[in-house]
Amino acid sequence: MSNELQVSENTPPTFLVHATDDEVVPVENSLRFYRDLVAHGVSAEMHVFAEGGHGFGMRRKDLPIGQWPQLLETWLRHGGRIK
Repeated sequence: MSNELQVSENTPPTFLVHATDDEVVPVENSLRFYRDLVAHGVSAEMHVFAEGGHGFGMRRKDLPIGQWPQLLETWLRHGGRIK
């Protein structure tokens, strides 16, 4: 069930956001996933923020992690995934 064990060259481009203070899923899980994406030549971008907890969604405007939707939009535009 671990995401990093499911990565192949057919895995779609991936954008990851994680908070270090997530008490449900360790940030190491996303770090492993990212490393495996890169090792398989999959386009990937990852942002790790100090605070945000788990399931922060788009509501954390008071913390730096609240920037992730704009970072995603930039990544999508730069990769030609949206215009």
